[in-house]
Amino acid sequence: MAQGKGMSAERLALAVVRRARRVPKAEEAALKVATALRGNQLARTAVSRAFDMDLEGIGGTVFLDGGTLLAGQGLDNVPVVILSLVGTPDDLVPERLEEIGQEQLLTAGFRPVLVVDGDHFGAIRRYGWPVELVLSEAQWDADESLRDEAGWEAYLVRRLQEIRRNYRAAALLEFGPEHPWTLTYLRSLGPATP
Repeated sequence: MAQGKGMSAERLALAVVRRARRVPKAEEAALKVATALRGNQLARTAVSRAFDMDLEGIGGTVFLDGGTLLAGQGLDNVPVVILSLVGTPDDLVPERLEEIGQEQLLTAGFRPVLVVDGDHFGAIRRYGWPVELVLSEAQWDADESLRDEAGWEAYLVRRLQEIRRNYRAAALLEFGPEHPWTLTYLRSLGPATP
């Protein structure tokens, strides 16, 4: 089955698929291989770099699992949601993480990426979620070399936009007691309730 001058790559791929379908148990073997590759971080990274053209500078596909609370097939199709805990008092962070975990278990509808402005890595690591660090407003104000004329809020907006683009997130939400719509949004990502 040599590729002739007139045969396109698509036609060649279709011919290979047609022949493979004639082989007994080919579909079962392909499913096993695909499942094994999905679970292999090196294979996922290689596929992402080989096939994900990054023409806009946004970044390649990011493979995130659901953390320690979710497992199983199909998690790659669950949307990534950036949840900002910036400005949350240190003593409230564990409570917020518990709320996020509870919503994730109830809905199984999102993969969180947390944004923090303090050292909460140990607490977040227990859940297995990715975390991004931004400078706190106090750090920004304390170090002249960090500051620019636009100010800390402009810096925070730039960083959050960059994080959302890098993870190709479905949403970027502030998470805290003064943001009740965040919980409503997270619940909407789960199955419909009667």
